Amino acid sequence: MPVHRYRAIEDVSPPPSLDPRDPATAGKALDHVEAMTAGLPPLFAAGVYRYGSIEAAGADRERALLARMRRLWATRRRLWATRRRLWAMRRRLRAARGGDRR
Repeated sequence: MPVHRYRAIEDVSPPPSLDPRDPATAGKALDHVEAMTAGLPPLFAAGVYRYGSIEAAGADRERALLARMRRLWATRRRLWATRRRLWAMRRRLRAARGGDRR
């Protein structure tokens, strides 16, 4: 794949416009959403839930959403910690080899 370099932002060609009525556009959006939520568990466990009021249902939904966000954040923190350890190992290896870049 060729690499294009530009001197100014004005030289960059605009992205292709997508027709909102085209079914391929919806497919691309759904693919993006699936990729972003692939590692997340479902918001609610399978089953039927009964609530005494709209407020109780909203409170349960908010609690489930916050728990999901905390799990996602914990997963991302573990991933970042792993990346930091790998970067530190690379730096140590480069320093041991005399500081060469690759």
